[in-house]
Order: sequence, then structure tokens, then C-alpha cells
Amino acid sequence: MFLRCLAIAALGVGVAAQAPDAPSPDAQEPAAATTQRFRNHNQTFELDLPVGWRLLTPNEASQLGDSPATPMLLHQSLPRTNFAVGPVEQWFAGDFSAPWLYAVEFDEAWYIDEDYADNITARWREESERGDTRYEVEEIRRQRLGTQQVECVTAVRLSTPPAPRPALRSLDVYAPTANQKVVLSFACPPDVFERWQPEFRRWLATLTFARVAKEQESLSDRLWTPILTGGLVGIVLIVLYRHTRGRRQSAR
Repeated sequence: MFLRCLAIAALGVGVAAQAPDAPSPDAQEPAAATTQRFRNHNQTFELDLPVGWRLLTPNEASQLGDSPATPMLLHQSLPRTNFAVGPVEQWFAGDFSAPWLYAVEFDEAWYIDEDYADNITARWREESERGDTRYEVEEIRRQRLGTQQVECVTAVRLSTPPAPRPALRSLDVYAPTANQKVVLSFACPPDVFERWQPEFRRWLATLTFARVAKEQESLSDRLWTPILTGGLVGIVLIVLYRHTRGRRQSAR
């Protein structure tokens, strides 16, 4: 189930989300914390994240998984493929009130197609029907993000697992790179998401990829290229024909 969720995360999210719950009085306020540069193990991307956040190791994820109160995604953290970054020491103290980042990397090229929103919606609806976690998503849209203004798909997702595991609300980013697709999910408790989302977007503004994917050609581009090439070839043939004909007439 967990691995299937990771695979589907590469394609998207679906259905309209419920309105966020009212903030609890003791919910953690987003602080204007200083940030530090985080670079992933494969060195394919980097961005600014709060000071004190670090990568969750595989052994630590296994230990956290022993608690039924641990969010499902924190049960596995593999630095090369799918991993969590956040306030690890707080998690071991049983505190999951702060936000965190979960990233998934896929070694395959990916482009945003015209039906991206429908595909995302269908995939997550199917996953909700298969498993015991309910996924609801809204605000699926294309946006240019980061220092290189890479075109990505963003969505806001609500994940509701069976109790006692906590529900999460996340800002998901689906990004094509040169030879990969990268999914970044900034997650936190639903009742504080609206207050943290501006910070998520501030951190995303610093996102930088080692290699950027080429822009996908539109249908008009794909049609125009052979037309233009054919036209140039035709002009060259006409010029050669006239040149050859002129030489023949001169020889007479």
C-alpha cells in the first residue's frame, strides 16, 4: 500500500478538499525562522528550509513506525528515492505539530500533459477506494516555481487515515526535471495549514534544480517545424534548379 501511494504521487491528486478545521488555540504559529540550504542526497535539487530540519534516516523512520501515532509517510525514509526532512527530534518526542517536507524522486522523464488535472483526480480517487486512507484535493494548477521558474503542477491535499494516525494537509508540487520527476509535499496538521502555506511558498521560491527539463513542444510547434523545414528545402531546390538551368543555357 505504501509503495503504491508513492508511485501514484508521481501522477497526482484528486477530488475537492474539505474546508480546513478551525485553528486550535495551542496550534504552533509559523515563526519567521532563519533558514539553511538543504540539498538532497542525489544533488538534483536544493532549497532553503528552517534551521534545525534534517533528513530522517532509514533507521530512525523504522523506529518512528513503531508508534501508531506516527504519520504513515514517516515510516520510510530512503535518501536516494523517498525521504522526509523536518524537526526529527520533535518527532521522537511525539510532537508532529510542526510542518515537514516529504520528497519522492522518480528516474523517468515526465511532462505535464493537457489532461493533468483529470489524471491527477482519477488516480487519487482510485487510491482512496483501494485503501483505508481518504485523499481529497483542491486547487490543482500549473505554476512556475523556484529560481529557474520551472513549470510545475501544485495541489492542496487532505489525507485522512484511520485513527489513531493523524490527518495531514499538504501543498504538493509535481516538478519535471531533465531526466526525472520530483514530488515535494509540505505537510502539517490541517488546522494550521493556512498559516503555514505562505511559508511553504516562500521556501519554494528558493527551489533550484541541478538540471532543468526542456519545455515541451506544443502541437503548433510540432506541426510548424516540418512545414518550415520543408519550405526551406523547397527554396533550396528551386535555387539549384534555376542555377543549373542557367548554366545549361549559357553552355549552348
